[in-house]
Amino acid sequence: MIEGIKENLRRVRCYHSANELEITLQAARDNEMSYMHFLDALLHKELEKRKEQRIMRYKKTANFPLIKTVEEFDFTFQTSITKRQIKEWQQLDWLERRENKIFMGPPGVGKTHLAIALAYTAVLNQYKVKFYTMNELMEDMVFAKEDARFNDFIRKLIKHDLIVIDELGYLPLKPIFANLFFEFVNECYEYRSLIITSNKLFNEWDAVFGNRTLATAILDRLLHHAEPVVIEGDSYRLKNTRKEFDLNAYSNMTKKVEKLVEKEEKVY
Repeated sequence: MIEGIKENLRRVRCYHSANELEITLQAARDNEMSYMHFLDALLHKELEKRKEQRIMRYKKTANFPLIKTVEEFDFTFQTSITKRQIKEWQQLDWLERRENKIFMGPPGVGKTHLAIALAYTAVLNQYKVKFYTMNELMEDMVFAKEDARFNDFIRKLIKHDLIVIDELGYLPLKPIFANLFFEFVNECYEYRSLIITSNKLFNEWDAVFGNRTLATAILDRLLHHAEPVVIEGDSYRLKNTRKEFDLNAYSNMTKKVEKLVEKEEKVY
């Protein structure tokens, strides 16, 4: 009978329940579970296994360059963002409301770290996420346009609940790229959430897109439901380099002072 029940569970695609059936039955006997509690335990295992697999699949297809978490963020170095802000963002209410986050600031201040950390939080909460650098997105869009499958590409892309666009503004866009990006933003407007990181403030986006009217149209759609965040400070990546440089400079200065003292002592 056990094998027959397993087979029926597989037929209705409850594969995890089939695999866990005997273990759950033994636990039911050992703990004198009622039929209702046994069934609840079996279904709970099925749902938990499905959740685990879904998260693993979403994590893989998100295309993160690496995994960054909020816990790894150095709040002692970057003080323009507070733990309270990030905890609020981690609730993902903004994602349910189809709102955007736009992180702006110089290189190395933690924009990409925050973008990935929030996107990873979304994955752990079973949201579909896609990560792109601006350059990667533009390349895929242009290839799709040339192959006459741009609409299919956009339809597939906006099936994701959250799309991360990293490094907007590092290079100015050619007109065709700017137009394609506008089409993408227009399709996402009030339908999907975006996280965008940029080293340019909004008043510099005219130069990025090479067209003031187009830049205004893009910003109009992005900012209607968005929270812009300007992150200030020095580069975290250069922190240790600066410390090393400062120590070397101090050491060199000390050596010079010591030599001067030696010369003075010889004179006397």
